[in-house]
Amino acid sequence: MIRVAALVAALLCGGAALAGDLAFVTNQGSGTVTVVDIDARTVIRTVAVGGKPAGVALSPDGRTVYVVSPETKVLNVLAADGADVSTLLQLDGGPFGIAVNPVDGRIYVSDWYGARVWEIDPDRLAVIRELATGASPSGLAVSADGALLVTADRDDSQISVFDTATGDRLAVVGTGTRPFGVTLRDGRAYTADVGSNTVSVVDLATATLVAQIPTGERPYTIAFAGDLGFVTDQYADTVTVFDAEAGQVVGRMEVGEYPEGIGTTSDGRLVVVANWMSNSLSLIDVEKQEVTDEIAVGDGPRAFGAFLLAPR
Repeated sequence: MIRVAALVAALLCGGAALAGDLAFVTNQGSGTVTVVDIDARTVIRTVAVGGKPAGVALSPDGRTVYVVSPETKVLNVLAADGADVSTLLQLDGGPFGIAVNPVDGRIYVSDWYGARVWEIDPDRLAVIRELATGASPSGLAVSADGALLVTADRDDSQISVFDTATGDRLAVVGTGTRPFGVTLRDGRAYTADVGSNTVSVVDLATATLVAQIPTGERPYTIAFAGDLGFVTDQYADTVTVFDAEAGQVVGRMEVGEYPEGIGTTSDGRLVVVANWMSNSLSLIDVEKQEVTDEIAVGDGPRAFGAFLLAPR
């Protein structure tokens, strides 16, 4: 295990490229982050963070992993190539969701209890400002150009859209009941609405709700592979697949028990699902639309956010 970890560290620090993606899986029950080589289907290491970690995101250069521990109200900052938690930032309130600006690296953490988002400088690891949201913000997403931040305001059944340069809230748009995860694609925001069993589709340019797509029971969050959207259905133990262009469901498949976090590998071939009650990752072959592998991780994996690191 030590030799494998050392090899991965060397690769991430500028040596030969990794063959496939690494998954950084937050395990709420065991208070750990499991690092998984997806191509090898192998756990590389497990890092103790404590505080029932849930939200996770990666820096734009792939060298830093940010993990939110709601119980201890801490933002953990880990080196992607190391086994130790390097820095902690205490946040007063209910930190939960997290996203990183892909352009300038600023960190955004949602405060479940405070109806706000903290904007954090990644270099100084200090709060720059706070952005007021609707009630119980959960999932966060930043546009590819870094210009917009979108929050899923669960208890107000809406999203808030912010200008990241000014911090102004540009729009508030109603969604289905209790949106939790939010994902951006081609100028649209997609929310997983846990209360209405729908995905709401919001056009960000016009700030209008343009479609709602049915899902399984209690959808959690969404990932995309090409034109297909994949939604984790917590209570159904399934993933719903929909055509993003047509806005129609095209399939549904069984995964592990209580699926939550979901992401797509950098080559677009696999969708990775964290199963909270099964303590596993399910790997979905996108082309076949079927589960092809399962990998054991820690207790209570959530992986809420961007948890997959592309080869570098």
